[in-house]
Amino acid sequence: MKIPTNDATGFLIASRIPNLIIIGLTQFITAYFLLDMPLWMLMKARFILFILSTGMIGAAGYIINDYFDQKIDMVNRPGKVIIGTTLGRRLALLFHIVLTLSGIGVGFFVDPFIGAIHIFSAGALWTYSAVLKRWILLGTLTIAFLTSLTLLLVMIYFREFSLLVVAYSLFGCVTIFIRENIKDIISAKGEGQFGFQSVPIVWGIRGAKTVIYLAGIAGVGMLTFYLWSIPNWSVRYFFFSVLIFVFWMAYKLAKADKMRDFINLKRYIDVIIVAGLLSVVLV
Repeated sequence: MKIPTNDATGFLIASRIPNLIIIGLTQFITAYFLLDMPLWMLMKARFILFILSTGMIGAAGYIINDYFDQKIDMVNRPGKVIIGTTLGRRLALLFHIVLTLSGIGVGFFVDPFIGAIHIFSAGALWTYSAVLKRWILLGTLTIAFLTSLTLLLVMIYFREFSLLVVAYSLFGCVTIFIRENIKDIISAKGEGQFGFQSVPIVWGIRGAKTVIYLAGIAGVGMLTFYLWSIPNWSVRYFFFSVLIFVFWMAYKLAKADKMRDFINLKRYIDVIIVAGLLSVVLV
């Protein structure tokens, strides 16, 4: 079947290629820096297929999420809607199915445990897009957990346990949870019209800020414990500087009351996530 140029372009945009590259890079540096795997082992076709299979599941998740969010996105960001405009809805579903089955199939080829987890992840992403994101906290918790799972998958692949990997996965889980709650605040206008029950819709902006603060306190507590337990002063200094940025962001959150304030906060969270990723090379 020949795919029109517009649909091919829409597919690439909806798949979030830059995000997939970051996921793959995160898994690679997790294996190399946190699990101390030799570079030759990471160059093997089996490990590359493992990363590709994770990327396929992720791309399928992005596409199906855009598919279910089409009407909401027409309200919140009409100029950036892909499904139904650049990429046809039927083709979007087809791409989702092909990517999901391919990701699961490659996962089983690499390792039956990886394949089984991919089935769980694909099902969770579909359920999140269709149902869970409409209910208070369930959607944000699901995405936060699935994000941390991308790191834990590397441990499962190599059959190696590492407290460092667990610590970084928890760090990612908390930061993504905060990011998703900020996104819910930004998207509340459109989501409220379609019966969503997100934190800012049910508990208001003040309630959403409280949830973010509680998650931030938990994250800072885990980070402090991590810094206390690791005898690496380079990492400690790096994360101390990140903590300063976190406290500054908390101050900005307290003052935030306009949409552009929350958009900037979302960008600040992205900086913290990238900083956490870069810190891996110091371990």
